[in-house]
Amino acid sequence: MEFSSATPLKDRFTACPICAASLDRCSAHKSADCSYHPLYTPTLPRIMTWLRCEDCAHVFTDSYWTAEGERQVFSTAHAYQLPAAQQVESLRNVWAPTVHRVADRLCELRGREAVLGRVGAQRPVWLDIGFGAGGLVMVAEEFGFSALGVDVRERAVIELQSLGYRAICSSFETLQLDEPLAVLSMADVLEHLADPVAALRKVNALLAADGLLYISCPNSDTATWRQWEAANTNPYWGELEHYHNFSRGRLIGLLQAAGFAVVDYFVSARYYSCMEIVARKISA
Repeated sequence: MEFSSATPLKDRFTACPICAASLDRCSAHKSADCSYHPLYTPTLPRIMTWLRCEDCAHVFTDSYWTAEGERQVFSTAHAYQLPAAQQVESLRNVWAPTVHRVADRLCELRGREAVLGRVGAQRPVWLDIGFGAGGLVMVAEEFGFSALGVDVRERAVIELQSLGYRAICSSFETLQLDEPLAVLSMADVLEHLADPVAALRKVNALLAADGLLYISCPNSDTATWRQWEAANTNPYWGELEHYHNFSRGRLIGLLQAAGFAVVDYFVSARYYSCMEIVARKISA
């Protein structure tokens, strides 16, 4: 069963979501069949269409999910997107190097005791958006942060809470917090948000003056990506939860425009062709 982007499940972008160039400045770039995706159901549109902005070179889908579309997509989840007691030790080992690197960057301004030696209410707050399996929340808590996870999947929230961690069910766009944040993490989240520019501005507003953003997402400028394109085997074109593909340069440009300075870059060991960046808030 086919749907067009005019159905209630999707709304069309009316301009480039990064530079606001009109759609007549955006050309067709790729199309992909997402029916192979594990979360796909026949009620969802089968074909994804990607555009490329001729002004800023950003690559994005021609449409994004409505509230009803998101409800259908997020009604299920990959097994690895949910907390599970039997996998916590593997998650602990996966996330420990990342938390250590972010903590080191925070220590540069606050001092090691103020980051790693605090207890109780004095602990710096780490907010993880789209926590999925919950590993980042768990490890941040172990390192001494007061960790809080946010996810749109109610089942994930309930399961993380059952393991004794703080978690709330909310979209990032509607999230409201009073706690000053030392760290906000978006692990493989920004590509899921229809308006990444507004999202990064909100991150800036939520962070303390010396706060850090940890962000990871696919990098469209890697040897892996180029090999996929040459072989026509790139799996990211059919990711029905994604709206954007960022290169390292375009992501750094977005961060700088939102008031951040990049202080670390590394290659993700969790996903293919994925980059990880730590950025420090330098202006509001």
